[in-house]
Amino acid sequence: MPTTTTFEIVAQKLVFGGAALGYHEGRTVLVHNALPGERVEVEPLRESRGVVHGRLRRVLNPSPSRVEPPCPYFGGCGGCSYQHLTGDDQITWKVAIFREVLRRIGKLTLEPDLNVHSAFPWYYRNQARLRVGFARDGAARIGFFALESHRLVNVEACRILSPSLNATLAELSQTRWSEMFEGTSAIEMMTDDSDRRVMVKFCGSIWRAQGERLAQAMLAALPRLQTVAFDSGGKTCVLGEPRLKYRVGDFTYQISPGSFFQVSRFLLPELVRTVAQLAGQAPAGRDSGGTLEEAGDESNIHCRRDGPSLALDLYAGAGLFSLPLACRFGQVMAVESDSGSAADLALNVRDSGMKNVRLVKQSVFEFLRHFAVYAPEFTVLDPPRAGVGYPTLKLLARIKPKSICYVSCHPPTLARDLSFLTQHGYTITSMDLFDFFPQTRHLESVSCLEARG
Repeated sequence: MPTTTTFEIVAQKLVFGGAALGYHEGRTVLVHNALPGERVEVEPLRESRGVVHGRLRRVLNPSPSRVEPPCPYFGGCGGCSYQHLTGDDQITWKVAIFREVLRRIGKLTLEPDLNVHSAFPWYYRNQARLRVGFARDGAARIGFFALESHRLVNVEACRILSPSLNATLAELSQTRWSEMFEGTSAIEMMTDDSDRRVMVKFCGSIWRAQGERLAQAMLAALPRLQTVAFDSGGKTCVLGEPRLKYRVGDFTYQISPGSFFQVSRFLLPELVRTVAQLAGQAPAGRDSGGTLEEAGDESNIHCRRDGPSLALDLYAGAGLFSLPLACRFGQVMAVESDSGSAADLALNVRDSGMKNVRLVKQSVFEFLRHFAVYAPEFTVLDPPRAGVGYPTLKLLARIKPKSICYVSCHPPTLARDLSFLTQHGYTITSMDLFDFFPQTRHLESVSCLEARG
């Protein structure tokens, strides 16, 4: 750690995670809220693996790209990283960061153009996870953690949440509700595609009678709330409507409290459309609309090779991609291990009337370990932040899908997984970057790969 109280650097570039990178006395320095080209004064906080992590004290020579952050919490709240940077420059740097992560971790140089999708950069989130803390007098506070900290920043309104979620946040912050939050550690909120109906889940360990009183009172007093859930005794209790309905394109999805669903209400239809278009470019089968039996718990899965064309939706969630794929392929096998998401998926398949989607409630690894079909036409991968990983990718490479569409929310694990696939018979044919999270450091992408030979 440098011995001086503060020091000056010139920021060179932005890196994955939202910080600016510079150098001081031969050491790499990372500091948030600085911009490339700026000379800044930095206070060192800690050193890890030869990298100094610092706090911005002063901007001595500001960048022409610097703007005044519109949110009063910026710099304290850890949710946003780029409010001080113009919108066009945010996208430019996100593209550069994405390419650098692929090159540094995956040793990948992108030959195809990177297609960038963007939308209105404010009030775009259809979901949020708010943290709950309690003052010494017992009063509840709601907000987000500070950057790289578990210190709670109390937030009254957030400029990246939808209007209905902001209105719900304002209601939850009132004392008449917050004094009933004992046992709550976080609050999850989700709104529908019209931003009119809201689902709320109180996470933690809540006494059942207390949770029921809170839920019943909120449902009676707040017209936009249609679902209130809470954790009690290791179970999720739900009052009001059991699921929130969310329409994307031609399909309506029902989402239960705690289930995964994409968060960008403006770009979500475009994401689904992009994946469906990539599926349309996959090798076509002979039939469509085939009927499959209900999935059982059998470990060996066989499909006839002289039957209809086949697509796999791995990490299927509530079926966001399964239903559109069912319009293009004779058979879709949707694999999901989470019980809540699998139940949502089954309901959504039933309500859609699609009889050619088969739900397999297994981990993707276990599914592929017993899968007996070679070269399915199309496979969608939409894993969590941890990515797919080598053991599962080895099994996927063994069955060799003709086309793979990889939807990723975490460039480092994407780079690792794409590196494996390109070394095992695949070529990247297109990449799309979706600015799902303006103002933040997060990146969403879609990569299409084709089998060689």
